[in-house]
Amino acid sequence: MFAMPQWMKQAARDLAQIWVPVWCPGCGARDTRWCDECAALWWEEPLRSESAAGRLHVDGTAALPVWAITELDGSAHRMITAWKDGGRRDLDQFLCGAMTRAAHAVAPQLAGLGELGVVPVPSRRRSVRARGADLPLLLAHSVVRGLQQGGVVARVTPALHIGAGEQRGASVRERRRNAASLRVTDGPQLRHLRGVQGVVLVDDVLTTGATMAASVKALEVRFITVYAALCLANAPAAGTSKKVTVA
Repeated sequence: MFAMPQWMKQAARDLAQIWVPVWCPGCGARDTRWCDECAALWWEEPLRSESAAGRLHVDGTAALPVWAITELDGSAHRMITAWKDGGRRDLDQFLCGAMTRAAHAVAPQLAGLGELGVVPVPSRRRSVRARGADLPLLLAHSVVRGLQQGGVVARVTPALHIGAGEQRGASVRERRRNAASLRVTDGPQLRHLRGVQGVVLVDDVLTTGATMAASVKALEVRFITVYAALCLANAPAAGTSKKVTVA
């Protein structure tokens, strides 16, 4: 059997480090895909975070319950940025696992509502092409797994469509205009919603809440009840997010 020389083994390791990330995206620690300290954030119980998103609040209506795993700050922000825009596809399984755990944790809050549709807030096609994955859709499948583990009947229902525009770096006005293009169209999208008693929205991050609010509106005009939403992280707002205990 051929024995690989030591110099060849080292060269192979060096090449692997060029093509496969071997540093923590949260803190930059070398020789680890993610360090224990940065990974620990994603094992926390989810936060009720709707109070941090001003655009979610409409006078005369109850605020939509939104759970997030952590705040979009520090190492968590850097990890999500690396996942979304830094080509770190190795984080797919890690962050999807975190979302499954979060959905399992909140499942008791959604029990008894009948079959639920899990609706991803859609990505634009060019973003999906650039990233090589539909990230909200990946998260939606993870939420279904977590809800099912918690005894909730659920299935992915990709019912929303979004028009042109770009959220990253957009102003508040631009975000509101982009969010206004969200809709449920006739045909396959509407058929996805047949048989569900209501839906749970899923997105990667919650910032102003404009996109989430537009998603709720687009579904409610089709007489679809939105019970709650889950996301990986919410933009921090001092003194607003709070830890809640979930059964």
